Amino acid sequence: MKFDDIKDKIKDLQLVGKGWRGIVYKGIYNGKKVAFKVASKKEFIPNIKKESKVLKIVNKEGIGGKIVLEGDDFIAYEFIEGEPLIKVINRNNGKVIISQLLKQARILDKLGINKEEFHRPYKNVLIDKNLKVHLIDFERAKQGKNIQNVNQLIQFILTKGHEYLPEFNREKLIELAKKYKKEKTDENFRKILDFLGIKD
Repeated sequence: MKFDDIKDKIKDLQLVGKGWRGIVYKGIYNGKKVAFKVASKKEFIPNIKKESKVLKIVNKEGIGGKIVLEGDDFIAYEFIEGEPLIKVINRNNGKVIISQLLKQARILDKLGINKEEFHRPYKNVLIDKNLKVHLIDFERAKQGKNIQNVNQLIQFILTKGHEYLPEFNREKLIELAKKYKKEKTDENFRKILDFLGIKD
C-alpha cells in the first residue's frame, strides 16, 4: 500500500512541511487526526522504514508520535497538537520543559537509540498546551553503542538552555556530564537532575 492509494480516504489533507527525505501531511483518517510522512523520492523509502522501526521502539515508552499505519512509502502517526520548542520555552517554564527533555533523553540512552539532535532541539520538539514535551522527527535516529542524548542535551543547556534555568555552576554541570558520559548509570543521571533541582 502506497500513500497515493489512500490519499482519497484522507479528509482535510494538508501539506505541513517538506524535508530533504520526507514530505509531511496532516489529515483525518478513520476519524483520527493523523500526520503522514511520505518518502520524497523512491531512494528515501529505506529512511522512512528505519524511522518507523525506531518509532515502534520508543512508542513503547510513550515517546514520539504513536504509529497508526505503515505503508510501502510512508508512515502515519497520531498528529501532535503543539508548538515548536523555540516558540514556547522561556524563563517561567524552562525548568519544567528541560526536565522532561532530560528524562526522555535518558530513556533513549537506555534504549540504545541516538536521536542525534538534542544539542539543537528547537525544531524537533513540540510543546502542547499542557507544557508536555513531545519528541518528533526520528529520521536521523540511530541504534548503536555511542549514545549521547543526555550529553547532547547538556551541551544545549550550557550553550543556550541555561537562559531558561535558575543560575548554576557551569563547571560542576560539565563535571557531572563527564561522569555520566563515562558511566551512564541511573545514579550518575540522578546527580545531574539533583544538581539542576529537578525531581526524579
